[in-house]
Amino acid sequence: MATKEYLSKYRQLKEAYERIIGKSIADVTWYRVVGNLKRYFGFEVEASSALLIVESFASLKRRYGAFSFSSPDFNERWATFKHFYDGENIEYTCKQFLTLLAEYLKIDLEDVPRSTRYYWFERAGIKYQADKYRRSKDLALVAFVATNWAIAKRSQPMKSANPEDNKLVA
Repeated sequence: MATKEYLSKYRQLKEAYERIIGKSIADVTWYRVVGNLKRYFGFEVEASSALLIVESFASLKRRYGAFSFSSPDFNERWATFKHFYDGENIEYTCKQFLTLLAEYLKIDLEDVPRSTRYYWFERAGIKYQADKYRRSKDLALVAFVATNWAIAKRSQPMKSANPEDNKLVA
């Protein structure tokens, strides 16, 4: 049986989450959110870091609404996010960061339209300025968004302009 302190903290965390995402959620939804936070973040309701974890996750959810633990590509997106978030607290220019991100995702930056790069930063709530330094922790959400694009690009079939190239030769 849960203690009064536990239930009080549980409700406070739910209220903080709702305040940040800007809407109320059902108790069953909050129960699922807490379950996912426990699974992926080692979350504990009574821990001193509980509020910070809930606020961080809610901010991520608010900025990137399609964020879901259940999407099939979540693990790869999360690994990319953690790579840049958990790494040393280094500052990169946006241009340097894109180069590092392209290396990490094994994509050619020349294949990424400029508007797409701006979109990644916009979705992460960061203004793209090529020579402005930003912390790697702040750029981690850009990596999360970009990974979604890289996954979609990898799953597209190769296109050939010449139908003859697609024929099998015996």
